[in-house]
Amino acid sequence: MIRRPPRSTRKESSAASDVYKRQILMGSCFTSNIASFFSQACFQFYSPFGTLYNPVTIANNFKRIVNRELYTVADLVLNNERYYSWNHSSFYSGSSEKETLFLINDEIYKFNEIIKSSSTIIITFGTSMVYEHKAYGLVGNCHKIPSKEFTKKMLSIEEMHNSWRELIQLLNTKQIIFTVSPVRHWSDGAIENTRSKALLHLLISFLEAEFENTAYFPSYELIIDELRDYRFYKKDMLHPSQEAVEFIWEKFAACYFTSSTIGVLNEVNAIRKLLEHKPFNPSSVQHQKFLQKCLTDIN
Repeated sequence: MIRRPPRSTRKESSAASDVYKRQILMGSCFTSNIASFFSQACFQFYSPFGTLYNPVTIANNFKRIVNRELYTVADLVLNNERYYSWNHSSFYSGSSEKETLFLINDEIYKFNEIIKSSSTIIITFGTSMVYEHKAYGLVGNCHKIPSKEFTKKMLSIEEMHNSWRELIQLLNTKQIIFTVSPVRHWSDGAIENTRSKALLHLLISFLEAEFENTAYFPSYELIIDELRDYRFYKKDMLHPSQEAVEFIWEKFAACYFTSSTIGVLNEVNAIRKLLEHKPFNPSSVQHQKFLQKCLTDIN
């Protein structure tokens, strides 16, 4: 069995205190899987800038939010009649430079304020392998630009460590929980993927040793070592299945949520199951009473 993560921030407090604090989730596609559970559980959470994989791009984007440093035309690329940002997911695109920059910079202003009132930041690293555009430099997303325009390399531990040391100092005492995505980057090759993940674990171990407000949650180990069966993966045999993500969520909740919050989440789940009920006669008095009870429970 995987050991509970060290330096947990569990503290008993008033009912549902965890639920009403803002959480920020950022990083690889595994973050979006966990975010769906935060949504179902009615947490106030935010995921700025979409799916990102490498630690340096994530840190740079976060620093720009904290410092309210806006993106410019120099950060954009035109492909297939749309403008994209080298540092964001393809969702942040537009038919003009102005439209794209407004979408991105508006989020910077918004998240700059949200960070001030957030309680926990959850970061998922996906890979240490990156692409550098020959003219722009390190990118977070290649946006299907021809590969001949990029060089591929593995980030050094120094590059990643320096980026995150600077960011954590900016964030001051906010609690940061790191995870490593269990999704294998098989396109990089089996050996390169293993080395890439190893560097991410080493990075987090350095940050944990240096900063008291950091912790590691072993989502990677829970999937790779505890489940370790391809029936817990989707058809591509790389991404975890819904059952596997549910397993991770349950472990995360047990580690970081107070008992009062878990009690609220149990109530939320019970109400959601009731609302999945499909009545034979939606207009019946009995069903209207049922809906009224659900509304009372929600309130």
